Amino acid sequence: MLGLGMSEILLVCAVILVAVGPERLPQLMRTLGRHYGTMRRSADELRRAFVLEADRQDAEARIDALREKRQQASEAHAEGHAPGATGTHAQSEHWPEPAGPSDGGSGDDG
Repeated sequence: MLGLGMSEILLVCAVILVAVGPERLPQLMRTLGRHYGTMRRSADELRRAFVLEADRQDAEARIDALREKRQQASEAHAEGHAPGATGTHAQSEHWPEPAGPSDGGSGDDG
């Protein structure tokens, strides 16, 4: 706590008590408490604003990345390519038909 020990804190309290007087000390403490609360609320609001702005910028960056991926996928689809495929070989490539129930097997490989 600010590097102050118990004896230093008691000394500061005694000086404040002598300087302000016992009559005005409760009013001073209330005023200091109100100002502390106001400062704390302001700091919390500022921290919240920074977090919201950082989150907004992060969300915008993610949206931009997703838009770029969508654009790339649209361009690849318009060209007739599978995303990530190179050349025109992907267009002419034929995959074998999957084996259906008429394959003559019993379903056991063993």
